[in-house]
Formats: sequence, structure tokens, C-alpha cells
Amino acid sequence: MKMLDISNYVPAGTSYDKYLTTYLGGYQCDGKIRCVCGLGKGLFPYEYIKSFSVLSEATIPPKSAFDSELRGTSISDDDYKRVQFVWEHYGMTTIKDLLVWYNNLDVVPFIKAIKAQRELFKGFDLDMFTDGVSLPGLSEKVMYQTCFKNLQYPSKKPGKAFRFPAKRMSGYKSQDANAKREFGMTLEHLDTLLQQQKFLCGLCYSPLSTDTASADRVNNKLGHINGNVLISCISCNTARKDMSIKSFRYNKLLDFNSERLVYSIDKEEKDIYGKMKANIAGGPSIIFNRYAKRNETKIRGGKVCKKVIGYDVNALYLWALGNEMPCGRLTTIEAYDGIIDDIKSDKIFGFLECDIRTPEHLKQYFSEMTPIFKNILIDCTDESVIGKHMYEYNESRKQSRAKPARKLIGSYFGEKILIYTPLLKWYLSHGMEITQTYSFIKASSHKAFAPFMEVVSKARREGDADKSKAMIAGMMKLVENSAFGRSGMDMSKHKEVKYELDEKRIESKIEHFTFYCLEELNDACEITMKKRRLKNKNLIHLSIAIYQLAKLRMLQFYYDCIDFYFDRSDFQYQEMDTDSAYIAFNCENPFQDCIKPSLRKHF
Repeated sequence: MKMLDISNYVPAGTSYDKYLTTYLGGYQCDGKIRCVCGLGKGLFPYEYIKSFSVLSEATIPPKSAFDSELRGTSISDDDYKRVQFVWEHYGMTTIKDLLVWYNNLDVVPFIKAIKAQRELFKGFDLDMFTDGVSLPGLSEKVMYQTCFKNLQYPSKKPGKAFRFPAKRMSGYKSQDANAKREFGMTLEHLDTLLQQQKFLCGLCYSPLSTDTASADRVNNKLGHINGNVLISCISCNTARKDMSIKSFRYNKLLDFNSERLVYSIDKEEKDIYGKMKANIAGGPSIIFNRYAKRNETKIRGGKVCKKVIGYDVNALYLWALGNEMPCGRLTTIEAYDGIIDDIKSDKIFGFLECDIRTPEHLKQYFSEMTPIFKNILIDCTDESVIGKHMYEYNESRKQSRAKPARKLIGSYFGEKILIYTPLLKWYLSHGMEITQTYSFIKASSHKAFAPFMEVVSKARREGDADKSKAMIAGMMKLVENSAFGRSGMDMSKHKEVKYELDEKRIESKIEHFTFYCLEELNDACEITMKKRRLKNKNLIHLSIAIYQLAKLRMLQFYYDCIDFYFDRSDFQYQEMDTDSAYIAFNCENPFQDCIKPSLRKHF
């Protein structure tokens, strides 16, 4: 038995009224006094009830009975008229009837709203109460369920006609005789089945031939009997064993779509996981210029700032998720001559492990936003590394000074880093050079989560247009962020917390090699243990792909849009993170007046 709180399944700050309005359509009656739709306000004289006997009173309580000394409130004349209307309308005879009505008004609409929300998740083939204990827990399943909406099916084009080989019959007879099963299968029946199945395997739908056709028993407890066989290829016959036909067909369908689905990294590919984990890097947050004020400060010391505009990308990571993702089983291949040309021409797709650098003649061009992002160890005690401003700030923190740590930085070069091919193609098209290649993690390219992107985007657009659907829009935004966030979660950091009272058991756990820390709680101890076994099912390669696509979009906006259409003397980036930017412009209407004259028509 589980105790679940509905607040775990809604965005933070959602009110009861908003929850009912979202799923039940809100208040439906013309007037509040005569409301009988079940969504109107309920009233009950709490402080009037001094004993159980009061509930048996046969007259409607006076208006003063609804006053609250605790809150210092009184009900209005209209509210009391509503109580009088309800008493008459529902034929109440005692105050107990009023209490039942009041309680039902709280509970019944709530149950209806929960059922409506549950139906929403059933659209993703999920039960929100059995498939997850919270919205973030459900979100990942929602994302993956949408992948299965557009599966491709085999063509089922009829195979070449042939008759079932008669020489196989003796083998089936001896199988049944040895297993003491009844045999009752005829060649005529098998030939009829072949025609009905269009000479295709009844499990994987691949074309059959005299060499591959076999009689597969539907129920393996029975023998080869007419009505208990279907024709399948030999490989499916031996692979199915005791699996149901429905389940086996679905597995074969998934195999058929394997290049269109995203898989977790198997134990056999642990080296790939190690490389991915070492190369995961979040979104950058950069301050270019600390202060800009309209009509006062100057852009790069030249023209006066006339306007500062802030841009925020709506659902950047969702956009990235809807793009080409690394699908299929990941495999590592050695880098070879011509691999860069194959990447440019889209012959291979995945992640290249390489050394990359910015040529000397392009360093000035890339000086404001260095394009290669990597994690390195930053020594916060070295002024030459972090600069005077941050060094002085860190020193002023005294006891809370930052310690050396790995941080994300922008750079002109990267050594032995993994680069996703869409981002790598942008680097190459903008003049950067690959100086060394090591290996390539190969994947299939497919927009596996495009349906998920459409579902979430549609819900959010509807929430913008119709305020009654704003809560669902907020919920889907949380689903979007949680689903992406879980893909990059480092499960090796997960811990188990145990509570112990017995001294010997506490000592035993402290001495165990998975012991992490302990906190004393009165007579008990809260003991945190590291996980002994981990199943790394998170799609870390998905997280890297999304982060790098987001960085690609960020670079495209700066270099292929702002820097392309505007002269650098007319704009200056102030600060930015992956999905937002604040830019100072020299014009009041930059997109009308500041565009380079030669590019205005193009813009």
C-alpha cells in the first residue's frame, strides 16, 4: 500500500481551485447562490458545533453561527442566502445533512479531477499512480512512451510462392513421439497457411523459402496439430521458445525499429560510458561586460549604448530533444583516413573523440565568445587564472572561499574531447581544425523524440492561449525539464539511507565498505550507505547530445545571426547563459536601423 500526495503530480504552487478548474472546467452555474454544479463554494458553521447533539438540530443555523472567532470573519448576506437555498433544494432535515453536503463538495469534485488527470496520462499508456510516485518520476516514461507512437512496420510484401518441404514432416513426427505429444499436422494445412501468410514469417514478416520455413507450435505444450501451428522462419522458431506470440512479435517490431530508438549503454560498452561521463558538460554562463546603461556607457569604448535587449529562448532543451538524436546501439570504431569528410557528408553520425583548435588567424574573430567548451580544473587561489575581480571577491569570502574545482570554460582548443557531429560540422564550416582523431562512437540518426516535443509544445501553446489550461501547460513544462534532467543524472552518487537502533547493527554498517556517513538522532542513527550495485540505465549520451545541440544554437545565434548582420561596433554582449542573452545596441530600433546595409535585403 502506498500513500500518495496529489501535490507530487502538479506544478508547485497549484491551488485546489486551479486544479478543479483545469480538469473539470470550473464554475458552471449562472449565480453563486443557486449553484448546484458541485464546483461552487461550500459553507459550514464549524464553531457552532459544540457537541454531536447539535448535528441533530432540525432547523437551519442562524447567520451568526457561521461567524469565526478564530479567524475574525463573518459570512456575507449572499453566502447565507446560499446556505438557505441549499437547505431547501436538497431537502435537508438536520445540520448533519448540511455537513454531508459540505464534505461531499470538497471530496467528490476532487476525485473527479484526479480521474480526469489520470485519463490524461493514460493517453501515454501510463497510470500516474502505479508508474510513478511523482510527476518527475513519470516524466521520463512519458518521453520514452512517445517514441513508440510512430514505429515503422515491415512492408509485408508477399514472398515468392513455394510448397512446404515434405521432408521436414518426419522430423516433426519424431519430435512429438520423443516428447509423447500428439501429432496431427498435414502438408495440405501447411501449404494453406503459407498462402494465408503470403509466404512470410508469421512472427517477423520476412520472406520465407524452402530453406527457412518451419512449423512453429503456438502452444508448446501441445504437439504439431492442425490449428496449433503457424509458419515462421527457423531463427524465429528457435528464438521464441515459450514466449507468447504477441510478445515475440512486439520484440521483433522493436528490433525492426532498433535504428530509430534510443538505447541505454550496455555493460559491454562500459568504455563508451566512461568517455561520455568524462565529457559531459553543462550550459555555459558568461559575463562579457559588467555594466551597460542607455545613453551613458559606450559599446567597446566607441559608440554610445542606445538600447539593452534581453532574449530568452523558450524551451531550448526541448527543441534540442526534438532534433536528431543518437539512436540504436552505440559502437566504437577507430578513426580512419577520411572520417572528417564522411562526417561532413553525413555518411556517419555520432561522437568524434578528437583534438580541435582555432587557427591563429581566427582567434580575433572568436575572441568575444570562444567556441570550444570543456571542463577543466580551476585553481581559485591563483589570480592569474581567475582574474583580479573574482580573486578579490573570493578572498573576501574568508571561511567560505571557493576551492579548486572542475569548471566549464570556453576555449580556443580542446584535447581528446567528444564532439557531437552536428556541432562538429559547425566548427569545421567556421574554420576550426581537427589536429588529431582517436575514435568515433557510432550511432544512428533519428528524431526519436520529435513526437514528445510536439506533445509538450502543443500543451504549452494551449496554456498560453487558454488560462484554464495553464496548469497542464506548467505540468508539461515540468515533464519536459524532468525528462531531460534525468538522462544526465549520475546514478553513482545515489545513496541509501537506513535507520538503526541496535548498537551492533550500527557498528556493522560503519565497518562495511559501502559506509558513507552517519548522523545521530536521539537514540537512533541515520546511516548513509553508498549503493553496492548500480544499474546505469540513464541515457548519458542523450544528455551530451542535447547539451551540445543547445551550445550549437547559442553559437549560431551569436555568430550566424547577431555578428553576421550587425557590425561589432554597433552591439556588445553583456551577459548570457545557454538559453538567454542581454545585448547592448547602438540603435533604438536595432533590427531596423543597425543591420549592415549590404545585408538588409537578406535579413
